[in-house]
Amino acid sequence: MQLTIFYILIYATFNVCGAAIVKLQLKHIKLAGWQDWVSLFFNGHFVVAALFIIFSALAMFKALSGSQFSFVIPIATGINFLLTVVVGYYLFQDRLSFGSYVGLLFIIAGILILSLNNQAQA
Repeated sequence: MQLTIFYILIYATFNVCGAAIVKLQLKHIKLAGWQDWVSLFFNGHFVVAALFIIFSALAMFKALSGSQFSFVIPIATGINFLLTVVVGYYLFQDRLSFGSYVGLLFIIAGILILSLNNQAQA
């Protein structure tokens, strides 16, 4: 199970990094016409972001191959969401509402419960 968690962490880290790189590039591009899309696709940062996202998918495939679907997907989604919130807060100055903080607590609790339940079944 520890190896599965490792691959889930790799998945979430690469996925969030790739998305953050794309978001940073979109600050400078409007995507109003097809020329903007073409320039985005040939932008070196976008290519690196795409590679991060592809590697994240490969890590997810590896995690899925080593554990139950009902364990991997909720844990991966929760960790991905938590990393997204952290990166959004620190890199993009996103602000969270009270409801968002409550939701984060539920996600963390869900991850812990699923992890403990999976360990108990092992």
